[in-house]
Amino acid sequence: MRTFTPPRMHVVRKEEKEARLTAFIADLLANAVACDLSGLGLTVLARSHESPVLKALAAHADALRSAGLRMRAIVVLDEPASPEVNALLAGVPSRCACDARLLDAHEQLAVGDRVAWIGDCMRREPTKRDAYEIYSGDCAETASVAHRSFDRVWSFTGTGKAEPTVAAPAVTAITASVEVSIAAIAEGEPAPVVSTRH
Repeated sequence: MRTFTPPRMHVVRKEEKEARLTAFIADLLANAVACDLSGLGLTVLARSHESPVLKALAAHADALRSAGLRMRAIVVLDEPASPEVNALLAGVPSRCACDARLLDAHEQLAVGDRVAWIGDCMRREPTKRDAYEIYSGDCAETASVAHRSFDRVWSFTGTGKAEPTVAAPAVTAITASVEVSIAAIAEGEPAPVVSTRH
């Protein structure tokens, strides 16, 4: 019988961010038998090619491929990538948003039907600041919100630039989805007070 572990918000030091994400993904892969990793696959929305979430995924690239995960990625800032991240994204459907308005959204990773990570606001450069993050190892609602948010951004981004007439409402929808997710996480507990406008 699966034990439900509610998502928890943590403050993560910038020096620990990549290592913590790498451990989270390693734990997910180690427990892949207990998780439904099929269906929705893996989606990742990252600030840049050098975001810790992409580096953490790159550290497990072979294992992710072996698990047969269908992966899609959106990167907001088109910056040079490390060889490891380039190798991770080789052959993966990916898009560059190139729309500064998306910096008000949050980085995120969703795997299968129950696993998600929601990072801090993309305006906060992850290698320079501590961050608020949500680690959700077993919550269908959080994973669903993350996949839906990703799909909204995917619908208006392309390989080059976003459609400006569609981007603004989509960003609003993403921010609302994350706020709903955070409110759901706090069910039965005092709601965390967090500001992501810095």
